Amino acid sequence: GYHFYVTRDGQVHAGRPIGQPGAHCRNHNRHSIGICYEGGLDTQGNPKDTRTEPQKAALRKLLSQLKESFPQALVVGHRDLNPMKECPCFDAAREYSDEIN
Repeated sequence: GYHFYVTRDGQVHAGRPIGQPGAHCRNHNRHSIGICYEGGLDTQGNPKDTRTEPQKAALRKLLSQLKESFPQALVVGHRDLNPMKECPCFDAAREYSDEIN
């Protein structure tokens, strides 16, 4: 259960209410907001950053909006919280370290 899902065309779809714990990252669901983007695999099914430009823009806008409500929040990827995971297939902490983190 994610709180938000971003499709390839940049549309942001709401999932679980933010006040409800997600089911996206074991041991971190109660104190995190889960955002998933469509894609993340190459044509052979291997992990790869496949975000489109509209997805990148939508993710940045969503994260900026969430940061207004949760100013102390850090933006990290699933892989930063669970070494067995590769998603989101890019370094979220570094990519959003400018005005968001």
